[in-house]
Amino acid sequence: MQASNEVVGWRLDDRVARLRIDRPEKRNALAGVHWAAIERCLAEVHASDARVLVLEGVPGAFSAGADIDELAELLVNPSGFAASNAQVQRTQLALQRSPLTTIAVIDGVCVGGGLGLALACDFRLGSTRSRFGLSPAKLGLVYSPEDSRRLVNTVGLARAREMLLTGRLLFAATALEWGLLNRIAGDDGVDAALATLLAELESGSTSARAGIKQVLAYLGGDAEAGHAAATAAFDDAFASADFAEGAAAFLAKRKPDFQ
Repeated sequence: MQASNEVVGWRLDDRVARLRIDRPEKRNALAGVHWAAIERCLAEVHASDARVLVLEGVPGAFSAGADIDELAELLVNPSGFAASNAQVQRTQLALQRSPLTTIAVIDGVCVGGGLGLALACDFRLGSTRSRFGLSPAKLGLVYSPEDSRRLVNTVGLARAREMLLTGRLLFAATALEWGLLNRIAGDDGVDAALATLLAELESGSTSARAGIKQVLAYLGGDAEAGHAAATAAFDDAFASADFAEGAAAFLAKRKPDFQ
C-alpha cells in the first residue's frame, strides 16, 4: 500500500490501481485533508502503468460525505468554505477526467460528497446494502453546477430534481433502476462482481478507452472537453499502435496484445 495519509492509500495489483478510503469509525466521512490525499493518490496512479482504477471504501461504508467535525469548524470560520469546496471540486474533476477506466465499489452508505466522488467514476458497482442520497436543501445548501451536471448525466433531470429537492434515500434496487449503479453484486459479493467486470475490461485498449471517455465527456457537457479535443481523440486513434494491433488481431482472428 502506498499511503498518502493514514486514511487514504493505494496499491497496484496487476496494473489495477486500488485506491482505498479507510476510516470506518467515521463511516469514511471526508475532511479536506482526505480530499487532498485522494487527489495526490490520483496523480501517483496516473504516473504508474495502471490500466484501471478501483476506488473503494470499507465494508458498510463507501463514504458518508462531509466530516461533521470539520463542518463545525468551518461554521465558526466561514471564510474557509471556499478553499474547502475548491479542493473537493479539484479532486472530483481529477477523477472524472482520469484517462483510466474508473470503478467505484460501493458497499453500504454513499451519500453527499461520497456520492459526488462515485458519480465521477465510469462504473459504480454496489452491494445489496448500498444506499445513496443527496440532501443539500435540508442543510440550506445548493448543489454545485459540476456535481449537478454529473448527477443529471447519470439519472436524468427529473430524477436529479427529486433527489436534490426531497433528499430521498435510495436503496440498491432503485439506484440500479435509476442508473446510479451499473451493477449490483450477487450472492458471491462485491469482490466477485468486481473480478467479473475487470475480466471484461482486460482485453480492451487503454488508450482507446481514454479517447472514448474524452468524447463522452464532451457530449456530457464538460467545459474542458471541447469538440476539437474530442475530435482529435477520434482521429488520433487511427494512427495509434493500439489500433494497428487491434486491427491485425481482428484480421488474424486472435486476441490483441495491447500494451
